[in-house]
Amino acid sequence: MKYSTDNKLSFTLDLRNDEDDIMAVVSVIPSKEVGKRDIIYMDAEEGNVSVRSITELLNLLQKKNISFDNRKKVVDFLSDSLLFLELNDVTYKASNIIKH
Repeated sequence: MKYSTDNKLSFTLDLRNDEDDIMAVVSVIPSKEVGKRDIIYMDAEEGNVSVRSITELLNLLQKKNISFDNRKKVVDFLSDSLLFLELNDVTYKASNIIKH
């Protein structure tokens, strides 16, 4: 999770090779189902995949020879993003309960 120049949150992480080219992007977005999240892996050459779990994503990254350091960045990114979304979802739900 990072802030862009216009102060909006970005829930994407670029995975770059040694030449600093983007190989893939990992994204966390709210799901169509309330309270759930989708984790998406977007390969620069092979297309997009929605994964069911963090373990499934890490196994996919390993099969695609993504470096250990990049896989670690993905875990940190997912941890921060999912925690942020969870805390804001709880805050949103609590504020709606208080208003009613």
